[in-house]
Amino acid sequence: MKFKKNPESGDPSIIQQSFQKMSMNVHCCRYWWIKQWRIQRLSYPYWRLYWNKTPGAYVYFKEKVPLDPDKLILIPPHTAFSTNIETDGAVTQDEYCLEGGWVQTPQKELEAMDHGHIIHFFTHFNLGYSFDNISPVIYHFPADPNLLHSIEEITGFIKLGKKNFGFSESIKIYQLISSVISLVPIEDWGRSSISAGILEIMNYIHRHLEDQINNETLARILNMAPNSFSRLFKQQTGFTPQSYIRKTRIENACRLLHHSEASISSIAEECGFSDRYYFTKVFSEVTKVSPALYRKKMYLGRM
Repeated sequence: MKFKKNPESGDPSIIQQSFQKMSMNVHCCRYWWIKQWRIQRLSYPYWRLYWNKTPGAYVYFKEKVPLDPDKLILIPPHTAFSTNIETDGAVTQDEYCLEGGWVQTPQKELEAMDHGHIIHFFTHFNLGYSFDNISPVIYHFPADPNLLHSIEEITGFIKLGKKNFGFSESIKIYQLISSVISLVPIEDWGRSSISAGILEIMNYIHRHLEDQINNETLARILNMAPNSFSRLFKQQTGFTPQSYIRKTRIENACRLLHHSEASISSIAEECGFSDRYYFTKVFSEVTKVSPALYRKKMYLGRM
């Protein structure tokens, strides 16, 4: 078959191609020393990538997974896992204790290691609606030399005491995340088959969380009757449109509580709640903790 170049597009091929869209959003990338790390079954609406330079800590989800220097731990959104350090004993229900700090100089890293503290690298991120929809699990992958070199470059920047990542440092983080998520078995992405129309609706919801969104408005976007739209949305997502909106508002609130310094009242408004008191009621129903307590539990990750 012969192809003629389209001078307008600059593409010599007439074969139509399509690509899966991914919207990577990195929320934080940190390097910490940790003395205590007892957290009981918390769940987060974003991915977490862990690597520990020193052994002694572990995560637990169905089974105990040690955080050793020779492995990377990848935790998908909404995986309710526990953490602990071997010397701290068993985690009891409702137990919470987190103590540590920023490794902001090479000297601080050496001092923390001399005291027997855990040296902990982590980054939190999202990949977009469909890619964030993996079943709860804990992945652990061998830390090959290329991945370890990337982490060494990233932590080297953090140990300079810098908090703002420039282009080259950000690219290294994106490369690390991309390399690790490429190790996820291809069959585990199977839940991400959502039609383009429903993805458009999900995108609209994410962009208009502070607005009042009803089913009629969403149905008009796809030129559908509200009842037919609601059935289709639930078939593809497992949620009614309104339960998905509520879920998304709470997830966005979790991200803001963890990764921003905004007040709880401001977060409530940004996430579409009429006032702080109603937001606290709904947030507590969904997460089983108040917004203030959730933020307190996430304090180490925000410092």
